Amino acid sequence: MHPAQLSLNHIMYAQDPVGGGWRYVPRQPGDTSVVGWQLMALKSGHMAYLAVDPKTIQGAIKFLDSAQADGGSKYGYTGPGGGAATTAVGLLCRMYLGWKRDNPALKKGVEDISKSGPSKTNMYYNYYATQVMRQYCGDPGTEGHEMWEKWNTSLRDSLVASQDKAGHQRGSWVMKGDHGSDRGGRVYCTSMATMILEVYYRHMPIYGKQAATEDFKL
Repeated sequence: MHPAQLSLNHIMYAQDPVGGGWRYVPRQPGDTSVVGWQLMALKSGHMAYLAVDPKTIQGAIKFLDSAQADGGSKYGYTGPGGGAATTAVGLLCRMYLGWKRDNPALKKGVEDISKSGPSKTNMYYNYYATQVMRQYCGDPGTEGHEMWEKWNTSLRDSLVASQDKAGHQRGSWVMKGDHGSDRGGRVYCTSMATMILEVYYRHMPIYGKQAATEDFKL
């Protein structure tokens, strides 16, 4: 547990002390993408009973407030905006940080993601949006569960169909259309597709119902 706590300590140190976000250099003004990964790590640590400074969480909320648009249903990269991937990251972060299912902005954001549907090319968006949909309406009997069923069926079937079936590339994926796939190639695409398919049955508790309802201490 000690190495894990040291990792969290570094994340807390690296947070921008002014804006509350994270980026590629410690204490650099943040962007929504990097903030998402740091909050997933902090949430994992929190659920494992490691120490997370409440001031770190307050800073993350401050950053998200600065990047939100449309009342909090959309998020930009380094400021207010409404990009598909950054919106999905922002909404998932809000769930980790205590927004409940009846929050109007969260509800609208989920409905917008549902209307847009999965992307054929942007696996980064699909990864975060799948978590949002699963956390919000993935449990049977939950209001809006049909949105998850529609989302998951569409994306799952698309990924299974697009997986390479022959040769040395068998079992892998490659897509074109976002900066991640352009820079990371087949390894990146395969990693993202695998993580997407694991969201609802094999990930750590951070992706389960408990993670969305157990609040950080502020």
